Amino acid sequence: MIDRSIRKLDKINNTGSSMRVLDLVKINQLHGATESYRKQPLFHSRILNQSIIIKHRLRANEIEMFDDPRAVATKLIIPIDRNDLRSGGQYLFLGQKGEQAAIDMVMNDQSLAGARDRRTLAILDALPSFDPFLVREHLRRDGVEPAACYFEISSADAARMLEFVRGEVQALSHRSLGAAPRRPATAGEVAPADLAQKLMANDLLDEMEPLRVALQMAPRQFADGVFAWRGMLYYKWVCGEMRERLPDVISEIRTLKPYGYCDPVVLDALNVSRRRIAEAAHRSLQMSLEILNIYDRAFSGLTDRSKPLEFRDFLIEAPQLFTELGEMLSVLHHVVSFWNYRTANALVVRITADELCDIVADFEAGLALSCPLPISAPVAPPRRLPAPATAA
Repeated sequence: MIDRSIRKLDKINNTGSSMRVLDLVKINQLHGATESYRKQPLFHSRILNQSIIIKHRLRANEIEMFDDPRAVATKLIIPIDRNDLRSGGQYLFLGQKGEQAAIDMVMNDQSLAGARDRRTLAILDALPSFDPFLVREHLRRDGVEPAACYFEISSADAARMLEFVRGEVQALSHRSLGAAPRRPATAGEVAPADLAQKLMANDLLDEMEPLRVALQMAPRQFADGVFAWRGMLYYKWVCGEMRERLPDVISEIRTLKPYGYCDPVVLDALNVSRRRIAEAAHRSLQMSLEILNIYDRAFSGLTDRSKPLEFRDFLIEAPQLFTELGEMLSVLHHVVSFWNYRTANALVVRITADELCDIVADFEAGLALSCPLPISAPVAPPRRLPAPATAA
């Protein structure tokens, strides 16, 4: 299928969230000439490795393309002209009817490399988001280890996140990356902006060597540790945004009256689901904050308590937390971003009962998977409103 209405593919890396967009075209433009990119591709297929993959909320006319009901699908876009993305692209949804035949047309590769590419697609499809730290951890567990360039934060997120990172690393930059915590900082302190830029760009220059020595880490271990550090800073930034934006979104979800007629039974079931969404969202946010508090404690060992090895040990273990953090925060991000998208630029928000049922069911299902709710008495739902989740 050819979709020339895909919203401004050429602008997607400057506006798209790391959680929603995996822009392999941009990665190829920036890193295609590097040795690591050539030797450790995400996909062996050149076509797949220069595609754009998006977590896409299905429109009403797209739901029938799947055998199983779903609200969000993984959209694979093959640009018509990689040098001019305004021309649009051919696309398919992973998991749609006839997907295998469509993938075969794209790849035409039955080798072991082709099998690995199909497995990588399946992993990406199963993930709730494309946040680079969650993606890297799941791929690594399956034995897929692409080059580091595939796990950079999108330009849009990096630009918004930079000031936050500066504040986070200020205490460390004043220690000269220093020398070890017991030594006074020298005149050559690294400015917070410089250190933040290095962390965001994964630019491990010579200035960070004193930190590696202080943490007693081998070069490869240190590179992995800095990646974990960036992951925790990314999740802390996302969590801060959710703390700020989520309360208003949840309040709107709970109080919005469906536009037009709404059967009382439907409204009762909606209200039960909306209450459960509020409870699960609050619990996911609190659980995320508790994990990030472990990071804060470890980081204070490096900056305030003269115990740098506490931070080193945390960095080594941090990737084990990426799955839990990534899944919880990606669902919260989806709730906030989609609700704001659906209600943006409207003086009066008009959502019919049927559409509101679909949105609420989508949010509740995602939250139930990332943060299971306690068992409660189910409410008999009308048609189109799934029963409230009762996962233990």
